[in-house]
Amino acid sequence: MNPTRAEIDFAKLAFNVEQIRRHIHGEYPKRKIKICGVVKANAYGHGIEEVSRKLVELGIDFLGVANYDEAIRLRKFIPNTPILVFGTLIHSKLEPAKYVSILHRHNLTATVASYDTAKFLNEYSRKFKSKFKVHIKVDTGMRRIGLDYKGAFKTIQQIAALKNIELEGIFTHFAASEEKNKTFSKLQLRRFNKLLVELKKAGIEFPIVHSANSGAVLDLKESYFNMVRPGLLLYGYYPGSGIRNKIKLKPIMNLKSKVTFIKKIEAGESVSYGRKYFARQNEFIGSIPIGYGDGYQRLLTNKAKVLINKKLYKQIGAVTMDWIMVELGRKYNIKIGDDVLLMGEENGDNIGADKLARLCGKIPYEMICAVADRVERVYLNG
Repeated sequence: MNPTRAEIDFAKLAFNVEQIRRHIHGEYPKRKIKICGVVKANAYGHGIEEVSRKLVELGIDFLGVANYDEAIRLRKFIPNTPILVFGTLIHSKLEPAKYVSILHRHNLTATVASYDTAKFLNEYSRKFKSKFKVHIKVDTGMRRIGLDYKGAFKTIQQIAALKNIELEGIFTHFAASEEKNKTFSKLQLRRFNKLLVELKKAGIEFPIVHSANSGAVLDLKESYFNMVRPGLLLYGYYPGSGIRNKIKLKPIMNLKSKVTFIKKIEAGESVSYGRKYFARQNEFIGSIPIGYGDGYQRLLTNKAKVLINKKLYKQIGAVTMDWIMVELGRKYNIKIGDDVLLMGEENGDNIGADKLARLCGKIPYEMICAVADRVERVYLNG
């Protein structure tokens, strides 16, 4: 069996959820603020089924996914918790009529980012004897999807006149909340608040209002409204270096493998494809069965370190699809089968996704989401 695996620690997940709760309720102790746990992209690489079940057990109010394929899969094992689909109709591979049928059958909450989508849902809902719940997405500056804030008031008035959909929520998304400088985020928030005031004057209000992603949860309390949407925070990482240490977090994934081969090479010999490493002395190297096919980035070539028996060893030579090699030195105290920590945190030693991301010009989101399906997930403290 392949010894490479991702160990997911649910005790750390519970710790992170509690830290988030304490933070948001510390800012607003008298306000009831829901938490929408974002589990898109296979729960950021951690396993959507198992992570979602644990989040529900921990009392999460909503689950957020990217598209309808994720939502359908999720509903099979999460029967009751509301699921908000951030994507719009065009993102679904399903035929429109089938899409609406599934939306109804699985009791999913749709995002409406245009009047056409709202009208479509309104027309099809007549076939079912219940209204579709929707959250309206407002684009206040992200420039991705959503009603443009400049014309959103008029469009939402038109949507509110439709009889067969239920306007459960309204939300926006910050483009730069992970940055220490909150100038643009505050501009987005002012645009959103202005729209909410105008809608309220027109008699249009929403039971659920949300805008705070992970960065805003940490550093923009004015954006909480009555629901927040932490994603990366759940998994133990900060979305930006400028807003670290607002709360304590624990990375919940440890990416591990085992030393499977040790050999001696001579000074001047090269290692791996492209001959990017040459031994400076006679030394031993260890081979570990993980590579870019498992999500261990090739950009880490000759940059990363791994932890074996509480000691760091340098990765050498090009990262290949299935293997990496590490420099063990002239003498070593390692044997075949010893555990290797490649990403994560263990006993105070940290090789976090954020550190690896900086080495290869990426962000921690990419590092954890990249862990491939062929890497077994092992769940601890469930």
